[in-house]
Amino acid sequence: MVINKRKIILLLISAFILLLISAVSTSCMGMGPFSGSSDETDNQEIEVFEVQKGSIFQLVSTTGSVDSESLNTYTLQGSGGIVSALEKGDTFKEGDVLVEVDNSEGLLQLERIEKNLKLSEISMKAAKLNYQKALDANHITIQLADLNTEKAEESTESALDSLEDANEKGESSSISQAESSYKQALLSQSTTYWSNLSSLQSSEAQMESTRDNVNQAGIQLELARMDQESAKEDLDDYILYAPYKGIVISSDFEVGNQNGGNTISIISNNFLIDATIGEADISKISANDEAYITLDAYPDDQLLGEVEKIIPITIEDGNITSFEIIVKFNDVGDIKIYYGLSVSVDIVTEKAEDVLYVPIQAVYTENGKSYVDLLVSGQVDSENMEQAVNKVEVTTGINDYSYIEITSGLKEGDIIVTSRI
Repeated sequence: MVINKRKIILLLISAFILLLISAVSTSCMGMGPFSGSSDETDNQEIEVFEVQKGSIFQLVSTTGSVDSESLNTYTLQGSGGIVSALEKGDTFKEGDVLVEVDNSEGLLQLERIEKNLKLSEISMKAAKLNYQKALDANHITIQLADLNTEKAEESTESALDSLEDANEKGESSSISQAESSYKQALLSQSTTYWSNLSSLQSSEAQMESTRDNVNQAGIQLELARMDQESAKEDLDDYILYAPYKGIVISSDFEVGNQNGGNTISIISNNFLIDATIGEADISKISANDEAYITLDAYPDDQLLGEVEKIIPITIEDGNITSFEIIVKFNDVGDIKIYYGLSVSVDIVTEKAEDVLYVPIQAVYTENGKSYVDLLVSGQVDSENMEQAVNKVEVTTGINDYSYIEITSGLKEGDIIVTSRI
């Protein structure tokens, strides 16, 4: 729209200048604009243009369609009746429910698993309690063993002392009784040793067994917790939340039907443009280049955008090679954008701002140099045409479809001849 308005303004200015020069010529000659005085020049006219400043845009034009930044397709694995579902064309916000399936079966399964988890927690608690008891019993067994060993050793030492006393006294009856007591003490000490060893081994075995029970209960508890987490995650198979704000583009979920491999496809409402550029122009385009966008649905409105991405993979269509580009909108204002709308895009590959420019047809080339015809007189006829204009060499810059930049040779306000009829 910006470019089109500029062209219209320039044409209006040209028409005004033409009328002004016509008026001057008529007052001087009493005849039509820039006309000669003979019949053979009655139809001879020229078109002129006042050199002025403005902007020149060099464009690469293409077409495309409105696409979405995100497109996703989902299914739900949970089996059951479909409780709610958005339909094609429905809009949604991030976090809204897209589809929900009856999850009573999943809840029942979760309830069973949570009961098993409770039993596992009880088993774990009992196993830890038994292990603690085994530790306490082992500690007592060790203390008793030490005590019994100490007593047996004291008895043996006492019997040995009695035997030595009897030997010193030389009483045969006392010696015989002391020897018998000493042998009995040694036997008792040996019995105590083996009894202590057996008690300790039994206590350690019990302790080991209860420790194993704790480990086993821990594994069962961990598995029960994993089952619970899995069951909770399985509940996600019964409901689908929107990951972003967008629109449903297709869905075969219908409320009241059973879920079985149904799908729903959604897009975000962050719209962009998918277009193609021919291989001859792709080298002229870069990311972040400005773009003027016109939607076929709104031909009178021009939107601004920029090239977001160039996909460096060729697209072959018959004998035509092209590349896909992504153009984003900078601002759509109050215009309603719809997915799939056809679009025309003019990409600014080069521009010159606040420069002198003239109509492109006013510049002609001779011997490799560029010239324009500068109007120096308002009196023009077939006899004084060469005196009314001067051939001026100019240096040109970039051009669009209608105008070309003049970098030297002219100044603002000069009147040049654009065409002769």
